[in-house]
Amino acid sequence: MRKIMKYVALCCVALLAVSMLAGCQQAAQQTDGSGAKQLTKTAGKLTIGMEVGYPPMEYTTDDGKDFIGFDVDVAKALGEVLGLKVEFINTSWDGIFAGLEKNQYDAIISAVSITTDRQEKYLLTEPYVANRLCVVTKGALITPESFAGKKIAVQDATTASDSIQELVDAGIKIEVLRYEKVTQCFDDLKLGRVDAVYVDSVVAAYYTKDNDAYKRVWNSEEPEPMGICLSKNATELAAAIEAAIDTLYYTGEMGKIAEKHFGEDFTKGLRVVTEKPVINLGDK
Repeated sequence: MRKIMKYVALCCVALLAVSMLAGCQQAAQQTDGSGAKQLTKTAGKLTIGMEVGYPPMEYTTDDGKDFIGFDVDVAKALGEVLGLKVEFINTSWDGIFAGLEKNQYDAIISAVSITTDRQEKYLLTEPYVANRLCVVTKGALITPESFAGKKIAVQDATTASDSIQELVDAGIKIEVLRYEKVTQCFDDLKLGRVDAVYVDSVVAAYYTKDNDAYKRVWNSEEPEPMGICLSKNATELAAAIEAAIDTLYYTGEMGKIAEKHFGEDFTKGLRVVTEKPVINLGDK
């Protein structure tokens, strides 16, 4: 019996040692070697999850080699303000939040609409770009109230998809075509396979800016601004990113980026920053 108790005691000591070692390793991951707390996954780097295929927010050059778009430029500008190198990880939209939960990247900068459900699960910054749902057609006046009997394209797992599902659940007979990429929605609108695309206004601005074939025929009265998304425990990094966004507003850089990609300033009036923000980044 005493031998058994001694064996149990030794096992407990071993388990305690393993637990302490794991704790030390975790603590080591939170410092940069100088003792300063590290807020990002990798010292000196801000890793961004992004679904590259949502113009003008994030998409590729014609040769597919480089990422471009509003969110891409915003992320790079934030990296400059924070003194961090930015790395993009391209992922599918339907798995982008799961990737954040698995710690595959520090933040999502990918046209994330701020919703109550997302705020319950994640940290979202204050809005950095305005947005609302809208309808794009090839000229016909179609609104959500007249969706019945129409073929409406939406990107799957988006707020537009959720919104149109509410109409379907209410008994409205709509033929909803859900696509993995928003570009596919507009491809089928161009070919006449759908009557309209239900989409974010920032995307609609891109497709209607220099193209007379498409018309933005309806805008929701309900705003749906976008924020940068981080995990719930990344409070200090979120605060640093928030201050960096304010810095881009303070310098006017955010407005310039918006004008470049939308042809209008979708960031105007969202934030009023009269003093240069102080940024506290743990590994700086």
